[in-house]
Order: sequence, then C-alpha cells, then structure tokens
Amino acid sequence: MYIPTEFEIKDQKLILEFLQQHPFGTLAVNGAGGFPVLVHVPFTCRFGETIKQLEFHVASENEIVAAIAAAGQGKLIVLGTHGYISSSVYTHTNVPTYNYQAVHVSGKLEVLNDLELQEHLPQLVDGFESRRVHKVHMDVWPADLIEAYKKEIVGFRLEIRQTEAAFKLSQNRNEVDFKRIVDDLSTRTYEEKQLAEAMKHTKCPIQ
Repeated sequence: MYIPTEFEIKDQKLILEFLQQHPFGTLAVNGAGGFPVLVHVPFTCRFGETIKQLEFHVASENEIVAAIAAAGQGKLIVLGTHGYISSSVYTHTNVPTYNYQAVHVSGKLEVLNDLELQEHLPQLVDGFESRRVHKVHMDVWPADLIEAYKKEIVGFRLEIRQTEAAFKLSQNRNEVDFKRIVDDLSTRTYEEKQLAEAMKHTKCPIQ
C-alpha cells in the first residue's frame, strides 16, 4: 500500500503487538476469475524468535479454500482505530482528512493438520474470552459437538513474509492543531475517543 513517510511504521515489535491487539482481519487471495477472493476472519498469533505466523479457519465450503489451494499465498488486512478529522478544529484553513491504523501482512498459506487445528480452536476462544468475567472454555462442550463443527471448517496458517504498516494519526500536524484534534475527538463517540487515545500514544510510542 502507499504509505507517506511520516505515517509509515517499521518497528516490527510494534507491528506484532498491534496484530495481537487487533485479532480480526480481511484475507485477500487471488481468484480464478481475475478478482481477489476475500474472507473476514478472527485469528491467533504465533510469534517466536524464528516463527511469525497467524492462524485462522474458514468454512470448508467457502470459495477461498480453493483460491488458497491454487494461489498458496495471500494478504491479510488488519485495521485498528479510525475516524474522520474535521478541519473545523484547525487554526488555519484546510481540508478535512481521515485518520487510521492499518497493517497488511503478506505471506505463504498452508493448511493446518488435525492436531494443529485442535490446538488453534481453544487458543482462539481463550484469547477472546480472556477479558470476560465469566469465561467459557471449549472443554465444557461435548466432544461430538466439537468434532461435528471441525468437519465443517478448514484451518490455515499465514507465514508472515512481509508487513506494511500505516498509522496515519496527525503526526504531520503542528502541536496546537494536534491537541485540538485530540480534544475534539475526546468529546465524541466511543470509537472517536479510541482514536484520540491512539493519537496520544503516537507521542509516546512503545519502547
């Protein structure tokens, strides 16, 4: 994707942390008809010194299964917070803009074997349940129920070969306008407040 220099994120630690914090994305794979085939999936992360992988599953009848088999690679698009920035808060006349966080992950796609899929599913559930007070775990469900569902899905891993990251968060604005944008967003919807927090974070990035 096109990324102006002031918005480009190259810190791999920051990118991997972003993926862990935003475990839902859109996978794009080249299709036979000339158009990309897309699917929206939650995913788990496997990050080690030598391993950088994302794992997910889709319905076995989804057309992307055949597309993955043919292409063998794809790109996962993960969005973070985003929102409209009104130029009404600027100290000078200018056009409005849109702020966002986006990471593109490209790499090789492989099918998970039965054991790997068996490990992936509880990791996925546990990840999303981790912040809930009353958590549920897969071991409370009947084994025959899980086996029935497993027959209807296919698991995949995306081996990360390339990452592209753009955090367009008003880094190019002067200090006064930056603060005015943050203050304006902080009084609005929950999503816009989240964007304000992300913008403030750009002033104190993860070390």
